[in-house]
Amino acid sequence: MKNSALLALSLAPALLPAAASAGAPYVAMGSSYAAGPNIGQSADTPPNRCARSASNAAHIFAQKAGLALKDVSCSGATTAHILGAWNELPAQVDALDADTRLVTVTIGGNDLGYMTAIGKLRCPALGEAERARYFPKGCTPFAPLTQEAKAKLAADMDRMIAAIHQRSPKARVLIVQYFSLMPARGNCPATGLSDEAVEQIRPIPATLSAITEAAVRPYRAFARTVALDRASADHGICGAAPWSNGASPDLAKKDGVNYHPNQAGMTAAAALIEAAWRAR
Repeated sequence: MKNSALLALSLAPALLPAAASAGAPYVAMGSSYAAGPNIGQSADTPPNRCARSASNAAHIFAQKAGLALKDVSCSGATTAHILGAWNELPAQVDALDADTRLVTVTIGGNDLGYMTAIGKLRCPALGEAERARYFPKGCTPFAPLTQEAKAKLAADMDRMIAAIHQRSPKARVLIVQYFSLMPARGNCPATGLSDEAVEQIRPIPATLSAITEAAVRPYRAFARTVALDRASADHGICGAAPWSNGASPDLAKKDGVNYHPNQAGMTAAAALIEAAWRAR
């Protein structure tokens, strides 16, 4: 039996830890889908490469709930950066301690090369100037996910959840799924991708969601997923009220970057986090 299953079976009761009281320590971790690059004002003075927004979902929720937030999410992060140092940045789990009562995490997209895959599929369709700007080394071919990549992410997520609980045994842990980007069927100009490219992308977020859900299952005594992927399915790039930007947003509006959540999405994600925090 896996260590995760042994740990989960040893935990009682099966209900989640009680929702944290006002002022309780809350740690937000993850990648750019948690950090919220280019949404409003930076959460850091001076701004840094993590590109954390002061109005990302964690900040919105923490302010409403009155929790003491420590946001260590960082654009570009993988599970390796949750568990270990990343150049000048300490491991994100180093922000945790025994007093932490809530942890939110959004991670795994960079492990599977989600945004990299979109870039590879978009590159051939760009004009010469754009291609030279964004892909100075030229286009590289897209390759589907390998079984090795899927298995590694599953194992790393298992280690991550166990490490979070070891450091913060009284914390409720909420693994927030990624925003849905592409439509379930069809395509639209805002994706910036061909119909074939959209079909090639769809398995990546579906796989990420499945791996995340499976990773949390053995830890149901203290952890849950937040189904942002499902909640945002009708609010993708092609939706009437998108929670994420398409291929070419107006960056001057400070409402996110391409293929990433906007302010409406972060507000919706904060509401889902609040519901999961209050749930028993």
